[in-house]
Amino acid sequence: MGRFRALVVHPQPEALGELAELLRDAGLMVETARTAVEAGNKVRANVPHVLVAGHHLPELDAVAFLEATIVPAPEALRLALVGSPEDAVELDYRPAHAGTIMRVVARPAERSRLVAVVGEGIKLLSLVAEQRELVKKISTEYQRLQRRETLLDMVVRERTKELQDSYEKLKAANRQALFGLAEAIEAKDPYTKGHCGRVAAYSLVLAREAGYPVEGLETLEFGAFLHDIGKIGIRDAVLLKAGPLDEPEWVHMREHPVKGCEIASKIDMLHPIMPAVRNHHERWDGTGYPDRMVAEGIPLVARIVAIADAYDAMSTERPYKAALPLDECEAILGKTAGKMYDPDLIKIFVDRHLGALYREEYDGEPYPDGLVSSAER
Repeated sequence: MGRFRALVVHPQPEALGELAELLRDAGLMVETARTAVEAGNKVRANVPHVLVAGHHLPELDAVAFLEATIVPAPEALRLALVGSPEDAVELDYRPAHAGTIMRVVARPAERSRLVAVVGEGIKLLSLVAEQRELVKKISTEYQRLQRRETLLDMVVRERTKELQDSYEKLKAANRQALFGLAEAIEAKDPYTKGHCGRVAAYSLVLAREAGYPVEGLETLEFGAFLHDIGKIGIRDAVLLKAGPLDEPEWVHMREHPVKGCEIASKIDMLHPIMPAVRNHHERWDGTGYPDRMVAEGIPLVARIVAIADAYDAMSTERPYKAALPLDECEAILGKTAGKMYDPDLIKIFVDRHLGALYREEYDGEPYPDGLVSSAER
């Protein structure tokens, strides 16, 4: 803050010295004055970046003094110090000047607030100074190039690159966060490790073959990855049970799509995946849950995830069952077409052996890097 100047005005020498020391410790160059007249002369002689005025000055109060400095120091940070909350309330009834005066209760116990407010103000002033310096450099470059279009083109290209880089970093961070959520789901049930990734992979492969819109693939991927997020809210005794579930346990287990949707609804970035989370257990003939949707009334993303989920459940080992051969899984899915699952999607998945081809291509890798980009091709 050393390049920023502050002017402190206070009629009491002890308070004046204390405030000046406080601001010097915060890194400002500080001048002092005991009267509004003296302070006004100093403002005109050397415009400060920060003006701090005690409430009761001899000639006029702090707010009136600070208002009088708007013309000679239009961009200065202004703070009127008051001795009590009651004084602050009184000041609030005075006409405001476009937010140019910040009022601070400055009893000794609250001097840290003054330093904090000044610090935030200096940050803003620094940004303004940097912006001006940048504008100055741009202006110089503009004159050197003598062509505004050339300069703008350079700036736009650079800014576009920065925005693209920032977007890619944010996108990567979001993916990592979502993958972390998927790992949290699987951590509750070690026997399903890799299930979320495989369901996402099968879903993307099926979506690509079915002509799913390219711009929706990432949302589909995330929805498939987190389709079982609601299982976080299922009791371990039910989720990890080795044998068949009884009726009350099934009722509880079937709550996971709704629980998952409730979780997703509270996280903005998860809102687009809510149909996959809530409706991946709906059935083509209307016998599914939780909303008993029918046929094409079921969101397409949920119909895709449902097939991927079923295929992975059948083709992997669980505590209560062995993994089925892939051709048997396809045969079972084929029999469900038009009953449990979308017949057109089942035909694509089974006739083209998408599950087996994925297994063969990636040799059992749970979720290979770049699968979305390959789907986009």
